[in-house]
Amino acid sequence: MAGMPNPRRVPVVDSRRTASVSFAPPDPVTLGPRGRTPTRAPMAVGPGRAVTAAPDRIRAERGTGVSYPIQPGKVQAPALRDEILARTRLLDWLVTKIHCRVLFVIADAGYGKTTLLADFSRRTRLRTIWYRLDDDDRDWVGFLSHLVAAGREHDPDFAPRTAAILQSLGPGGPTRDDAIEAFLGELKTIAPEGAALIFDDFHLADEVADVRHIAREIVTRAPERLSIVFASRRQPPVPVSKLRAIGELAELGIAELRFSDSELEQLFRETYGRPLEPDVLTELAARTEGWAASLTLVQAALRERSSAETRSFIRGLSGARDELHDYLAEEVVGDLPVIHQQFLMRTSVLQVVTPELAQVATGLEAVEVQSLMLESERQGLLGRRPTRRSAAQRYHPLVREFLEERLLRAVGAAGVRDLHVAIARWADTTDWRTASHHFAAAERWSDLQRVLNHHLETIVASGAFVTARDYVVQLPDASRSATAQVVLSRAASSDGDIELAAEYAATALRLAPTSDVVVGNQLRAAMLQGRYAEAVEIAGGLADSATSPLMRDVAIATHAFLLSSVDGSLVRAIDTCEGLAITCRGHALEFVPRPESANVLSRTTTHLCGGRKRT
Repeated sequence: MAGMPNPRRVPVVDSRRTASVSFAPPDPVTLGPRGRTPTRAPMAVGPGRAVTAAPDRIRAERGTGVSYPIQPGKVQAPALRDEILARTRLLDWLVTKIHCRVLFVIADAGYGKTTLLADFSRRTRLRTIWYRLDDDDRDWVGFLSHLVAAGREHDPDFAPRTAAILQSLGPGGPTRDDAIEAFLGELKTIAPEGAALIFDDFHLADEVADVRHIAREIVTRAPERLSIVFASRRQPPVPVSKLRAIGELAELGIAELRFSDSELEQLFRETYGRPLEPDVLTELAARTEGWAASLTLVQAALRERSSAETRSFIRGLSGARDELHDYLAEEVVGDLPVIHQQFLMRTSVLQVVTPELAQVATGLEAVEVQSLMLESERQGLLGRRPTRRSAAQRYHPLVREFLEERLLRAVGAAGVRDLHVAIARWADTTDWRTASHHFAAAERWSDLQRVLNHHLETIVASGAFVTARDYVVQLPDASRSATAQVVLSRAASSDGDIELAAEYAATALRLAPTSDVVVGNQLRAAMLQGRYAEAVEIAGGLADSATSPLMRDVAIATHAFLLSSVDGSLVRAIDTCEGLAITCRGHALEFVPRPESANVLSRTTTHLCGGRKRT
């Protein structure tokens, strides 16, 4: 059958079962404003129509086990839909990693976490115990009751002692810890030959103290042959540092879950029966970043379009209009409280969303911002933090476009400009990147020029030439700015165009002949071109005229080592530089020596970077 993986690549596939699918379409269950479990269960995932449905809830009868109201859709692997596309590379990864103690499948909403695990669970011969969490999982009784019910999907007699404890709770009766101990003791009976316990959408309850406690106990004390899989929008609060160190933690993230170019091609050619040309696929990949939910919407939008209309639609794909706009408006943002919608719109202008910048953009207090950021992350509107300690988050480009369009309609062009200016002024003296971005967005060119002038030494020292060039080229009078010419010179040098770099450096020197940074840039340009006699002269002059102590020391050291590289004494050069406090990353020292002085450069670099007085 088309789309089925090679059995030799996925050795645990049960051939008696049906084929797989690729991902879930936009679904208010996973992408909607509340992220709640639907009344229908089990939930069907993947493109196409639903396969099956079941009653909303059941309450187990006395004598058969748990009496807590159980939702069958929460303890059954979701039913898959009709259309077929096997994501073989991810199935292979799960086959390889499923025997680790803990697996994390962590990504924002709509990246196909649930579908991948549902697909794997129906293919593997390994027993999979499924528990899909939602906002109703607020207490330990319901959490344990559903875990028992999940086990009874495979063994009707699973955990009788735990079930009895849960039925006999009351004053003077068993406690939470008694129930946990009983469950952990009986858990080994469900996995005599290995099993995987899958917590789907764990982020919807991971802030509940009892849920966190039970999950930690399971990770720490579960039987050896039981693997625990967490599908979540953020890293679960369970102890995994030791497991990571010994290789017993496997992690799958957004980078892996994104649809690759080859998967996109296969998806539209095989699953949708609508092959796209290579350049159109490239454009689609760039605009969607492999986000599965957006691909489903694109497919729906293309059904009645010609090839030319398809190309035009994808090139103009935006979250600010058409089907994507309607979906985001109705299913993702529409039912949120007004304050939350305002928060999303005003922070959408930020390149990255941090608590500090969000306060500036929204005018809210720190506590309110923290709460709204956590809720936005929980609902998949804000992406995960790049690292566990980072506070910076970002919107998916299509979500950002949607929010920016709503902000423009709400406050007008003047209001958007005022917001950019307020953020830029807050960052003016401390964060040149943020200030430059927002002054440029507001078309405040004089303010942008001032920021670049003020931070030029930082830009040069950090090597952020390409980023700075993006702002310089927007300046209406860049040709009359020495700062702009220095940035363009350094960027050209990074691109390998030494001649162009020298031209920009010469222009900068004519515009600002006394600037330390400009003269230092001219010195570097001369060295890169091999004009050593000129470089010696420039370095000597800079050593006498520099207003910055650091630049003066750099000039002295450069002058000394240029002389030693040409015809001087290395010992004398070292003596000259003794006691100078020179940064090892000073870009003015990056010159190209003559071939015969390569050893000299190596030894002098070691001396400078190894001295006691380096900074």
